[in-house]
Amino acid sequence: MRSNSQNKITISIALLSMILIFFPIYFIFFGYNSIIEQWSLISIIIVSVAILAVVMEFSRQKPSSRDIAIIIVLGTTIAALRIPFAALPSIQPCTFLIICCGIAFGSVTGFIIGIMTPLISNLFLGHGPWTPLQMYAWGVIGAISAIVKFNPRINQWKLGLLGILSGYFYGFIMNIWFWYSFLYPHNVYTFFFAQIQGLGFDTLHALSNFLFLTILGNRILPIFKNLIE
Repeated sequence: MRSNSQNKITISIALLSMILIFFPIYFIFFGYNSIIEQWSLISIIIVSVAILAVVMEFSRQKPSSRDIAIIIVLGTTIAALRIPFAALPSIQPCTFLIICCGIAFGSVTGFIIGIMTPLISNLFLGHGPWTPLQMYAWGVIGAISAIVKFNPRINQWKLGLLGILSGYFYGFIMNIWFWYSFLYPHNVYTFFFAQIQGLGFDTLHALSNFLFLTILGNRILPIFKNLIE
């Protein structure tokens, strides 16, 4: 599943679209509030194009039926594991498993499994305008995780650090979406309010990722890698 060309293309798409999503931070310092007010729709369009581009890149590589089956099974399983943890704020195993998928299978597979997680689990937890940004955030985490090369004994603290960064990254994406979608007026103060109000949830997410990855990461990764060997 992993190929260098796929990894480069997927990571490039993820980073480019990430820059576009972060444009509102630039706009608030130069007073372009009228653009920010439309950014909720614009961001969904950007995310949708990014997701479509990665899926098209995946299909262009002509994946085997085995590869597709692995993605469907893992994507569905990870989504299902999110549901029983819904009562615990921001504590769930999805991010850690998506990171493991990116490391074991490469950026394209990591991205696709990442976007499948909220798409499926939100059928039970509730879809809404937040779903595309959740899909994108988890997809980027899966894609970027492919930068870490697989080996049977990856340093557990490196995995833990990746989990912490991923938790705060996911929170930042969702907090910035909350800011330009629901908070008014759009200025520096409401932007920082959006980030601060989500900080507790983001920290719980980051810490749970750290614990899952340091305790289970080196047990899960060889299992995933054996699926394609």
